[in-house]
Amino acid sequence: MPNFKMSVDRRAAVLVLTLLAVVSCGDDTTSSFPRPSEPLDLSLYDLVDGPIDRASALSVVAGRGTGFPRTVRVDQTEQWDIAFGVLDGDAVWLPRGFFEGLEPSSGILAVPGDFEDAGQAPENKDLYEIREPVPMTVGETYIIRSRNDPTLSLPCRIFAKVVVQGIQQDPARMDFRIVWNPNCDDRELTLEQAL
Repeated sequence: MPNFKMSVDRRAAVLVLTLLAVVSCGDDTTSSFPRPSEPLDLSLYDLVDGPIDRASALSVVAGRGTGFPRTVRVDQTEQWDIAFGVLDGDAVWLPRGFFEGLEPSSGILAVPGDFEDAGQAPENKDLYEIREPVPMTVGETYIIRSRNDPTLSLPCRIFAKVVVQGIQQDPARMDFRIVWNPNCDDRELTLEQAL
């Protein structure tokens, strides 16, 4: 008579091992992707009084792996990390935690020095503003710590540095340059050197 308990145990073990292999193969949090070789220039429109059909927020998480950070409309998705707004006449960065109902999961930090000199994002998460508006100044450098990537089961943040290149009026638009690191939780923010 066959031993059904033994075959069930073996099948369970094979199933568990197969699931572990599939999960580990499908998760690229440990993969290493090349950093960009040049900055990306983007623009955001004022979330408060700007045109509704224009992007007012930035998804840094979209730059993970082989992707690029992208601008998004907050009326179409909650998948963004930081927004641009004009409050009381002042241009500001608006972290997710500023908005009621959105988790304070991303943050921004103004850093002294030139854009090129900001080579690494600070590790201390308490340095990043996660709830209050951060004043925006043309020529100043900011470090963004993204929200966790919602497509992964393991926590994974993307870091980026941005420099405000200009703020236009009617409608208010902010032009900026960004360098990001596509690797999970890697705080290095220098450009990849061409070989």
